[in-house]
Amino acid sequence: MSKKIIASFTLFSFLIFTFSCAIHTTKKEKIETIASQKDQKVKIIAVFKKSGEEIKFPEKNPGRIEKNFIVGGATIEIRKSQIEKRIPKAGKIKELRTKDGQAFLNPIVVSETPLKIIIASRGRTTSIPIQDVELVLIKKVDAGASFLATIGAIAGIGLGGLLLIALLKESCPFIYSFDGENYVFDAEPYGGATCEGLKRTEWCGLQYIKEVDGQYRLRITNEVEETQYTDELRLVVIDHPRGVQVVPDESGQIHTFSRPISPNRAYDSTGRNLMPYFSDNDWIFWQTRSEDKDPAKKESLKEELIFEFPKPEGAEQAKLLFNGCNTLWASQMVKRYLELYGNKVQECYAKMNSQGLSYQTVMAWNEKEELYRLQIRVETDQGWRSKGTIVGGGPFVSEDKAYTLDVRDVPGNTLKIKLTPPAAFWMMNYIAVDYTDDLPVSTLELEPVHAEDHRGEDITEILTQNDKKYHIMPNIGDYADLTFKAPQLNSNMKRSVILKASGYYDIHLNATGEPRNDILSRFLTEPGFAIQYGFQEYLKWKKERLEKILR
Repeated sequence: MSKKIIASFTLFSFLIFTFSCAIHTTKKEKIETIASQKDQKVKIIAVFKKSGEEIKFPEKNPGRIEKNFIVGGATIEIRKSQIEKRIPKAGKIKELRTKDGQAFLNPIVVSETPLKIIIASRGRTTSIPIQDVELVLIKKVDAGASFLATIGAIAGIGLGGLLLIALLKESCPFIYSFDGENYVFDAEPYGGATCEGLKRTEWCGLQYIKEVDGQYRLRITNEVEETQYTDELRLVVIDHPRGVQVVPDESGQIHTFSRPISPNRAYDSTGRNLMPYFSDNDWIFWQTRSEDKDPAKKESLKEELIFEFPKPEGAEQAKLLFNGCNTLWASQMVKRYLELYGNKVQECYAKMNSQGLSYQTVMAWNEKEELYRLQIRVETDQGWRSKGTIVGGGPFVSEDKAYTLDVRDVPGNTLKIKLTPPAAFWMMNYIAVDYTDDLPVSTLELEPVHAEDHRGEDITEILTQNDKKYHIMPNIGDYADLTFKAPQLNSNMKRSVILKASGYYDIHLNATGEPRNDILSRFLTEPGFAIQYGFQEYLKWKKERLEKILR
C-alpha cells in the first residue's frame, strides 16, 4: 500500500517547526479541549524519536500528550526471523513465541510487514519525553475542519501557531477523497507551479477514495494564502491483477510493480546506515540532520545518499519506485525566493509564462541545484550518469512515483543509485527497483459527472477539459465538490484510482521595494548559493521562533 503524509494519517515534523516547547508549556489545555470535541477524533498512533527509534501505539490505547510526555499503550517490535512459533486463532494470534523465550498470549497486532510484526502489550504503557520526539504520526478523521486547522489543533499551538503554519505552507490545492463516511486528505498536486508558465498536469494515487452508491466523490480546497487555478480534474481508474502495485510516472504512464526489490545497502557519504529509513514503505522518513551541517560551507550542504540493489544478469531496464517529497520548509522557501524580486515579481512571472530563455535558464538551474527536482544518478561503466529526475511536491502528501532507468551500461550484478538532496529541502520514505515487464492493465479515464463550487455554482464543464478555462479559488475556505460515475469492477481484479489534475497557483506575496539583485544574481551564477541561502534562512527562522516561544 502507498504510504503518505495525509490528514487521516498525518506526519507532522516537530523537528522542523520546533513546536515541542509550545506543546508542553502552554497548550496542554487546548489539546485536551480539542480532543474532547464530538466532531473531531484525534489519535497519536506513532512517534519517531530523534535517535531513529520508532514507537507505535495500539488503536485501543493511542498516544496522548500529558505534560511534557507523549503517553500511550506499549508496543513491541519483533523481527520475523526471531519468531519461533505463531499460533493463529480466528484470524488473530492466539500465541506468539520468540527464539529468546518470550511468549505473548492473544497479542494485538498493531502493524505487520514481510520483515517484522509490531504487537501491543496488554496493560502496559510507555512514555516518551517530547524533547526526544522528531516526528509524530496522527490518525485523524474530521468531517468539518480543514487539514491545516487540524494540524494546528494537534500541535496544540493555538491560533498564532495555526497562522504560522498557514504562512509556511505555500504549495497547491488540497484534494480530499470521500471514504464512505468522511472526506480524507489524499493529494496535493502540482506543487511548485507558481505561475501559468509552470502549470503542469500531475497524477497522484488516491489511497482513501471509496465507491459509494456507484460514485466516487472528491473535494478540492484552498487552505492557504494563494489564488489557485484548476484547469482539469479527472480520475484514472486502473483494474489490475491482485498483488501488483500500479504507479504513475511523471507523464501519466502507468507502470506495474510485481516484484519490487528494496536496497541491499543504503548509506550516506559518512558511511551512516540508512536502511532503517528506506527498507520499508512506511512512515519513517529520512531528513537532513541540520546539526551536522555547517551553513558557512556550501560544499557540505548537499547530501550524498547511495543505494545498492541486486541487478540480474542481462537486465536492460529497471523501474524505480520512489516515495518522498519536499519538506514544508522547501515550500516556504518558494515564497521567500519570489519575494526577493520585490516590485518586479510580475515581470519575473511574465518571463516564465513566455517560456523563453529565462524559463529555460530557471529550469536548468533547478535541475542543477536540485531544490525541487532531484537527479537520479546511476553508476555506469563511464562513472556516475544522470538517468532522470525526481519531481518534488508535497509537503503533506508523499506520493509513490515511478521512473524508468536504462541500465544497459551498468556493469556487474549491482545497481548503484545516488541521490544528492540539498539540506532541509527533501524528506524520503522508500526506494525500490523492479526489473519485471509492465503487465497489461485496464485503464479508464473518468470525467466528473457533476462539479459545483462552495457557492453552489455548476463548474462541471470548466473542470472537464485541459483548455485554460480555469476554476479560480482566490480565498482561504473556497472549495468545490466533484462526483464521478464508478465503472463496474471485474471481481478477479483489484482497482486503484489515480487523480489527474492540471493547474497552477499564485502565492499572495509581500513583494514590495526594489528587487534584491545582489542575491538573485548569485542564485544563477554561483553554484550552491541558493541552497546555502535557504539553509541559513531556515536556521535563522528556527532560532527566532524558539526565542519567541521561550519568552
